[in-house]
Amino acid sequence: MSLNIENKFIVLKKTSTIEVQGDERIHFLQGQLTQDICLITKDQAQYAGFCNPKGRLLAFMLCYARNDAIHIQIDTSIEESILKRLKMYLLRSKVSINLLLNAFIKIGFISSKGFENKGIKLPKKYLEITTFDNVMIIRLSQNHDRYQIMGEAKAVDSFIALAFSDFELMDEDEWNNKIILDGIPEIYPSTQETFIPQSLNIDLMEGINFKKGCYTGQEIVARTHYLGKVKRRMYRAFIESQVSLVPGDVITNESNEEIGQLVRSSKETNVKTNLLIELRVDQMNETLNIKNYLITLCPEDKKRFS
Repeated sequence: MSLNIENKFIVLKKTSTIEVQGDERIHFLQGQLTQDICLITKDQAQYAGFCNPKGRLLAFMLCYARNDAIHIQIDTSIEESILKRLKMYLLRSKVSINLLLNAFIKIGFISSKGFENKGIKLPKKYLEITTFDNVMIIRLSQNHDRYQIMGEAKAVDSFIALAFSDFELMDEDEWNNKIILDGIPEIYPSTQETFIPQSLNIDLMEGINFKKGCYTGQEIVARTHYLGKVKRRMYRAFIESQVSLVPGDVITNESNEEIGQLVRSSKETNVKTNLLIELRVDQMNETLNIKNYLITLCPEDKKRFS
C-alpha cells in the first residue's frame, strides 16, 4: 500500500476541536481518557480513547495542550454526543468544556520541502509539535511527511500565504487514504460503543497508559491487556471496487460468519477502495468479504499479528 502524494494541503472541515479549560482540567480528563494526561504538552500531542463504562469506545481523540487548555480533536459527526457525555462527568469540577468554532482552523498538509528556507521548523518526531507565529504544527505520521497546522483563522491564513504558495489543494479521499496508510482509526456515530481500544490498535500507538489511575471503562481495558493476547485487531486492507461503504459494515468469512467490521474507508482510484477493518485475529488467513467484495489484507499487518 503506497500513495505518492506531496505538496498538497486540505482544510480539515470534518474534524472538531473541544477545548477543556480550568484548574482541574488535567484531573478531570485523567478520570475519563485512556491516556495519561500529564504526557500531553505544548510540544507533544498524544492519542487517547474515551470509553463507556463497559470499555467500548465513544471516541478516538488527538489531544494536545494549548495555552491553559487541553484540546481534543475528534470527528465532527460525534461532536455533540461527546460534548454531552463529557459534561455528564463534570459534577462540581472547576472545568469548562467548549466547542471551538470557525475561528479555530485546522489544515492538513503533505511534504516537508522548502519550509526551512521560509524560517519554518517542522517537527521531526511522531506527534511532536512546533510553533510558528502562533500556529501549531504537528507531525501526524511516523513514516511519511504528513502534518497538521492549527490556530486562529488570521494566523493560519498568514501561514498558508507564506508556506503553501507552491502547494495544491488535495481532496478528502487523498487525505483519508494517507490516514489509512498510517493505520489511524476513527469513531463515527455508527461505530460508537462498538470497539474496545485494543481492537483498534490504540494500545500499539501508545494511546493507552496502563500505569495511570482509574478512568471510565478502565477495568475492561486493563483486563484485556493483562489476561492474555488480544483476540481482535485492526488491519489495513483494500477491495477492488468503489462500492459505497459505511463504518460498521460487516466483514464475513467464506462460511458467511460475521467476524469483523469496517472501521473506515476511502476511495483511491476508480477500481480500488482502501480500508481499515477490525477483525478476529484467528480469521485473518480466511477468505474475507464485505458486501460480497473480496478483501485483501496488508501483508505487513498479517505478519504483525500472526
